Formats: sequence, C-alpha cells, structure tokens
Amino acid sequence: MTQNLTGSATFTSWDEVPGYDSGAPVPRVARATVEFHYEGDIEGTSTCQYAMYYGTETRGSGVGIEYLRATVRGEEGTVALRNEAVFDGAVDVAWTVVPGSGTGVFAGFEGSGGYRAEPHSTTWNWRLEG
Repeated sequence: MTQNLTGSATFTSWDEVPGYDSGAPVPRVARATVEFHYEGDIEGTSTCQYAMYYGTETRGSGVGIEYLRATVRGEEGTVALRNEAVFDGAVDVAWTVVPGSGTGVFAGFEGSGGYRAEPHSTTWNWRLEG
C-alpha cells in the first residue's frame, strides 16, 4: 500500500500512572494507556502505551507504541505505530510505522506521519504517508 492517508482522531480515554505516588513532584516519569477513534481514510480504533517524562506539570516528552485496528476503503488490517511526542501546551506527535507490523490492508506498509493536538482539544487532524 503506497498512499497518503488523512482524517481526524478523537481521544477516547487516558489512564496515566506516575512512576511514583500520585502526588509526584516534577520532574517525574509516568506511563499511560491512551485510546483513540479514527475517521477519514482510516476508520478504526487504537491503543497506545506511552512512557512519559514531565519536566514541569505541562511540559515534557514521551515515546509509545500504538496498535491500530482499522479499515481502509473497506479492507481490514492492523499496524503498529511508533510515537514520539513532545508537549508544552499543544502535543506534537510524529509517527513511524513499525517495520513488518502490518496485516491485511497494512501488510508491507511503510510510512510516517503524525498530528498536532492543540491544548484542551479532543479531536484533531492526522496524516499517514507511505
């Protein structure tokens, strides 16, 4: 599959656990399980497991693996996306497809993309180019 895919994503859940107690001071590390719903060229859902670093309460970075289950033009498949995130108010995420992770419509797919989520937004535009 070689194509440029676009659409919107909606954040559906966020479950974060600090690396130490819930009142952890900064800097701190945390892990989060985040779920999304995709619309557009890709229709489906995903779950991402993040390891995160907070330099302040609102600024930091994270890395994660997102597992996407979706259809593209009616064909089903799954793919893993490696996420690199930076946040300071807005969240900027760059994706790369984990080589060899695609099944079905995503079999053999290689690519990259990402999104920018503005502060307090729950829906944003994404792109995945391959």
